[in-house]
Amino acid sequence: MGIKARFKIEKEFDIAKVLIDVYPSHIGDSDDDDMPTDFPGLDESKTNWRAVVDVETGQIEGWLQGDSRDLHIKVCDAGSYTLYDASGDSVQRIVNGYVPNNLIPGEYGDYIILKIDQSGVITNWPKTPSFEDFQPDED
Repeated sequence: MGIKARFKIEKEFDIAKVLIDVYPSHIGDSDDDDMPTDFPGLDESKTNWRAVVDVETGQIEGWLQGDSRDLHIKVCDAGSYTLYDASGDSVQRIVNGYVPNNLIPGEYGDYIILKIDQSGVITNWPKTPSFEDFQPDED
C-alpha cells in the first residue's frame, strides 16, 4: 500500500497566450462609462469582455481590423486570467483575483489599461512579459 507523500514539482512551460476574461465595472455609452457597448470582444449581454493575447507580441486574436481603441477599465477582482502553452494547454490560472499587472498593463491590480492599434496589437504590452503574478503562494 505505501505511505502517502506530497512533493512540489517545478516544470518549465513555453507560455504562448493569455486569456483575459473580465467583467468591467462600467459598460455603457455615456461619458462616465469605461467601456462602450460596441467594444470588440464584449459579449452579447454587454457584461463580459474576453480577449486572447499573444504574450510575445501583444496581438489580440480575432481583433476587428481597422479599429484602434484605448481601454481603461476597473475590474475589482471580477475576472480570470489563464495562461496557455504553445500546445494550447492551460498552464496556470488566476480566478477572481487581482489583475496580473506584471503581465497585463494596468495599475494596482484593479485596472487594465491597454492601447490597441488598428491591427489589434496592444502597443503598451510589456517587452519582457512576466508571469510572476501567476506563481502560487508559498506554504
